[in-house]
Amino acid sequence: MDRLEFRLLGSIDACVGGRRLDTGPRKRRYVLAALLLDLNRPVPVERLIDAVWEGDPPDSARMTVQGHVYRLRRTLVGARVETDSSGYVLLAGPESVDALRFRRLVAEAARRDDGSGADLLDEALALWRGPALGGSGGGRSLEVAAVELEEARLAAVEELARRRLRLGEPERLVAPLRATVTANPHRERLVSLLMTAFYQVGRQAEALELYERTRRLLADQLGVDPGRELRNTFESLLSAQT
Repeated sequence: MDRLEFRLLGSIDACVGGRRLDTGPRKRRYVLAALLLDLNRPVPVERLIDAVWEGDPPDSARMTVQGHVYRLRRTLVGARVETDSSGYVLLAGPESVDALRFRRLVAEAARRDDGSGADLLDEALALWRGPALGGSGGGRSLEVAAVELEEARLAAVEELARRRLRLGEPERLVAPLRATVTANPHRERLVSLLMTAFYQVGRQAEALELYERTRRLLADQLGVDPGRELRNTFESLLSAQT
């Protein structure tokens, strides 16, 4: 029998055998996401409400959440949504949720050497399909969770880059790092790692151009100079050229 799987690292989905289940309208998917983020733990109704509505929820919020939970119970065959004294708990295996699998792989990578750890980080990052929680759009608690997941993704990208550089594999980094830097141009550690990868594959001019572009961006948009780590990378690449 195909296993029920939940996806939060991109759009909020539930799938069986690769087939996407109809989990209903946007607000119902927010309820599902909130239950999955606290998988196997009771989630108070108030927290579910906070995951769905920004600002003041409507008077019907509690009843609406109850209706969404009722319909999720009918949809999620293979998982159980049980009533708790304060709210609801979704019971399922942690490996069925991509966000929890991602965090397990990252934690396991931290305990491994560079080679096997890098492979685990590759596996973890391959789980991502788009912005966490579909870019959210839900209530405050879901927005916070989305930001935390995105930060964990960027930290994993940085750790993978450090490991690949130590392994002497910069050619595996340039394309994915460039895409991540393009999406996060103010993240100086990513810029520093991409500069190093450029330099190690013989693209020194691009490394120096990237620094100058980032320096101007930081000055124009944030009114700051590059931090110590990025300056040190720039200076070390300049020294290596002389």
